[in-house]
Amino acid sequence: MTDVQPKVDEGLERGLPSGGVGRTVTRGMSWSFLGVWSSYAIQLGTTMILARLLTPDQFGLMAMALTLTVVVNQFRNLGLSQAVVQSESLTWSQVNALFWINAVVGVVLGVAVGLSGFGLAAFYGEPDLVWVCVALGGGYVFSGLAVQHGALLNRRLQFRTLAIRNTTAGLLSCVAAVIAAFAGLGVWALVIQNLTAVLFGTLVLWLAVPWRPSRPRGFRDSFSLLKFGSNVTIANLFSTFSRQADNVIIGRFMDAGALGLYTKAYSLLTLPLRQLKTPISAVMVPTLSALQDEPERYRSTYRKTVSGLAHLGMPFVVILAVSALEVIEVFLGHQWTAAAPVFQILAIASFVQLVSTTAGWLWVSSGHTTSYARWSIAASVVTIASFILGVRWGIEGVAIAYAIGQVVMFVPAFAVATHGTPVKVADPLLAMVRPVVISTIVLGAVIGMRALAADLPPISLLTAEVATGLAVWAGAVFAWPSARREISELLTVVRRGRKSRAVPAGEEGGPDGA
Repeated sequence: MTDVQPKVDEGLERGLPSGGVGRTVTRGMSWSFLGVWSSYAIQLGTTMILARLLTPDQFGLMAMALTLTVVVNQFRNLGLSQAVVQSESLTWSQVNALFWINAVVGVVLGVAVGLSGFGLAAFYGEPDLVWVCVALGGGYVFSGLAVQHGALLNRRLQFRTLAIRNTTAGLLSCVAAVIAAFAGLGVWALVIQNLTAVLFGTLVLWLAVPWRPSRPRGFRDSFSLLKFGSNVTIANLFSTFSRQADNVIIGRFMDAGALGLYTKAYSLLTLPLRQLKTPISAVMVPTLSALQDEPERYRSTYRKTVSGLAHLGMPFVVILAVSALEVIEVFLGHQWTAAAPVFQILAIASFVQLVSTTAGWLWVSSGHTTSYARWSIAASVVTIASFILGVRWGIEGVAIAYAIGQVVMFVPAFAVATHGTPVKVADPLLAMVRPVVISTIVLGAVIGMRALAADLPPISLLTAEVATGLAVWAGAVFAWPSARREISELLTVVRRGRKSRAVPAGEEGGPDGA
């Protein structure tokens, strides 16, 4: 610790009041959840419409292009938005330098993505990928202009503005995509959705943040921020690459239709779970960072939050897994029912990931980003190898390989992540005990309801399954005082906040741990 006060230019102070920090964080969490769930509702509604207007082949073609862009996205930010949010010392000169770095990187990435279309077209045997990639590359030029504006809003805890920005951009881009799909533009409806989301998002951020960049300067003073972002970028890059490898392998060794089924099953399952994890992660990393000097509270806060997260998420995954066929038919349509087995297999991975991804909270909050990067590299090797082994059995084989990999890496991930922290390897396992028991009870109840109501139409059967699962979950929680207490403690952690570093962990709501 040092008594030297960090240099912070006027206008760059954190958005923390002198008192009532908990109230500020509570409002922020409310806006965070509202923004995330509004965007999710819009995306879900749009998916239901587009799934009936476009074919699996068209979704698969877009997925082929996105296998590259999702990886490239890790370089678009370079971890510099997180550096601005987390930095105790910050000047406008540094922000200006980071803006120009992000802007130049955006242009470079845009050109790279555009040119990559030729290689992807040859790799997949899909000539249309050339112009799809050229169009997607244009979005990077605009996205690079908004990174620091978004970081400034995060630093000031202006969650309301961020929520409005994300919802507005998402709504306008989805409207554009639906119009394009009705016009018969095929895969270009998905391209338009991607581009308009970037354009509208950049415009809203520039309107919300009055700061404007000046001539390029201040690069030497920004070295420490660049160093901070590099480890985060490396970790996220390998983690993202491994998560996209299944799409690459399926697209290369099977066809666009199979890839379309796989990606829609994966996104339909994981999208609602991200809406739960993202707002919580945005609070937990800064909260744990502030508790590093209080090891017992650090450990207790982590374990309580993980337990509460598991209580809320695991039964939901079980309900989705049992009702997979009805979920697919209701939200995507009958033409997608072949994705149901994949959906169920991936639910096993999601069940485990609800807890395993919290390892990232430990790595970042403790400052062990080098360890985080090394683990991401090792885990990506294991994950990609499992995909290669599984592809011979089709998309179901890839899904099984992914699920097995997530289970196998669970304990090793925490053995590495907990090293040098107050948290023990057994803590996340113990935090899962009651949620797993309750989820098992929910599983039996939903299976029973499905057997009794099998003759109902898909939407009626799905309603019955969800209602049964939620009712049994609520009853089990009510009857088990310890479970009630764990959920209550999660809500308390969310509300409490701390008097320092109470800022979001990053644009994605925190890093994945495995």
